[in-house]
Amino acid sequence: MTRVGRWAAASLCAALLPLVGCTSSGTTDTPAAEGTTDRPAPTPATPAAPATSTGPSSTDAPSAGSMDEPATSSGPLSKRSFPAPRRLGPGWRYAVDPGDAEEGYAGNGTPALARRPEEIVQTAVPFGCDRSAPVSPPRHALEVDYAYGARRVVAVRAKFADVPTARAFFYGRAADLQACVGRSGSPAIGPLVTDLDVPASGALTSVRTPRSDPYRELAVLDRDTVVLLAVQGGDALTARQNRRLVEAFRS
Repeated sequence: MTRVGRWAAASLCAALLPLVGCTSSGTTDTPAAEGTTDRPAPTPATPAAPATSTGPSSTDAPSAGSMDEPATSSGPLSKRSFPAPRRLGPGWRYAVDPGDAEEGYAGNGTPALARRPEEIVQTAVPFGCDRSAPVSPPRHALEVDYAYGARRVVAVRAKFADVPTARAFFYGRAADLQACVGRSGSPAIGPLVTDLDVPASGALTSVRTPRSDPYRELAVLDRDTVVLLAVQGGDALTARQNRRLVEAFRS
């Protein structure tokens, strides 16, 4: 998940706090309370074991809640690992996130910010959705911020140990999102994820919290990396634009 998703996670945690409690990282301590789903709730999954790493992960990103300035690269990933705005289409440009002391992260004056690999796994599926199995975190993760018109866009490229590990993350996340379609975090939040679609092979779009804080996510599997891109607004992109983004982030 991207920083756009972090805003939604904070809202979700605030709404669920009286029911389930949240940790300092924004995760819930227990599954959503009974009766908060729009369809019959699935049998609660056994809590997943902590993700295990297949190798050393990036140390270029500050620890959670730190206001230290993040690096502008992560391992082999740099701003050049992302397409320039002109390749994404009209209306796209780079943006600079200045950071937010209340949310506990700092900017570095550029569009590119190193991210903690563990955070990518923790936030890849909406809080309140079941997770099928533990997955290995990427070794490196880098965020690049864009703007599309007046909409904020956050893209994260996560580099895994190898192609099979990246595929396991991508398809495991897709299965978890499919299982969560229609599930609701609370009456105030509404559905957690809707509108799953496959714009191309190895790509998936979805809409998170469409009633309360909508944004559209695009996931792209690219060899040993996975790109997660989030755009404010559930109706932000057309099918043609999604296909163009898939091509741009793969080439």
